[in-house]
Amino acid sequence: MDVAVAVNAHIPPDYLLRICERLGPLLDKEIPQSVLGVQTLLGVGRQSLLRAAKDFRHTLWKGSAFAALHRGRPPELPVNYGKPPNVVNIISARQLTGCGRFSHLFPTSTYQHMKMHKRILGHLSSVYCIAFDRSGRRIFTGSDDCLVKIWATDDGRLLSTLRGHSAEISDMAVNYENTLLAAGSCDKVVRVWCLRTCAPVAVLQGHSASITSIQFSPARKGTTRYLTSTGADGTICFWQWHANTMKFKDRPVKFAERSRPGVQISCSSFSSGGMFIATGSTDHVIRIYYLGSESPEKMAELESHTDKVVAVQFCNNGD
Repeated sequence: MDVAVAVNAHIPPDYLLRICERLGPLLDKEIPQSVLGVQTLLGVGRQSLLRAAKDFRHTLWKGSAFAALHRGRPPELPVNYGKPPNVVNIISARQLTGCGRFSHLFPTSTYQHMKMHKRILGHLSSVYCIAFDRSGRRIFTGSDDCLVKIWATDDGRLLSTLRGHSAEISDMAVNYENTLLAAGSCDKVVRVWCLRTCAPVAVLQGHSASITSIQFSPARKGTTRYLTSTGADGTICFWQWHANTMKFKDRPVKFAERSRPGVQISCSSFSSGGMFIATGSTDHVIRIYYLGSESPEKMAELESHTDKVVAVQFCNNGD
């Protein structure tokens, strides 16, 4: 053994790795790997360095081939193109990396078979907000008849009607534990219900005008959670609640952002981790708040718009 080491002393420790790095690009040109851009020495199947053409069940199509098949039409994938990953894989990838490709979850062939699942006449007035629960088994609708209704996704039957508001429902949100439903209304009140019993949990009164948006924070600090609400009074309220007891504090942490009379905060969006929330308002300003300290605090004011900010959204990976 010592003789072999002495004879090959001129060979560096990473010699085999460097050989693979040179062979890898040559192999990729002949037989592309299943995940483009990912090179590994430990892969198997279509990701292995020993892969052969027979390992591929489907032909790799390129944009030029699609254009040749569909002259006069935009390029699109054939119906039998590959087999997309299942929903579990896509959702898991999005939780780990913050992003996922919608085309993987729903191939183009899906849209050819879409049809109306159910049509329900369930409210006495206009329905302006709607939300799914975290499992996708229930649908929540908020209407101008002051009611919030819960429907079953599978057959459309009415599960429950939540009452209490005295004006139009303006926005709804479901917490990330899928235990609470919050609804904001033009009556200046945010009401919270338990999704297991449909019993009222809290009535939150911190605004002096209509509620424009409500959001549950994805962030988790022990058992401390936050529900945020923005209003036409130019304020944002951070309602703290306990994850186990589901009890809300009576007084919120409030920021009044009325730089001039009549300013409204119209929209809000949490970052993917829940540490930041951005709001847009009619005074053209985007404001960023931070929830990572002992109490929520304002981090920045972005004044690049020249008109009302009516929608704001963090990207999935938080960039």
